[in-house]
Amino acid sequence: MKARKTGSAVMPLVLLWLAVHAALLAVILGAKFLFTKTALMVVLLLAGFVFLFAKLRAIPRKLVHGSAI
Repeated sequence: MKARKTGSAVMPLVLLWLAVHAALLAVILGAKFLFTKTALMVVLLLAGFVFLFAKLRAIPRKLVHGSAI
């Protein structure tokens, strides 16, 4: 009977330990993926703005023909 009481006293602590670790893991992974998504979206938006609004022009190149011997 004594072993049963010890087991029942430890079980809430084990569940609390698991719940705390699950919450910490959720926060860490959530932050990781949220910040990764945010960073990717910022890079894509900046690339889009540069593509749309930059005054880039193609520079014409002279074709160099070697003399055929």
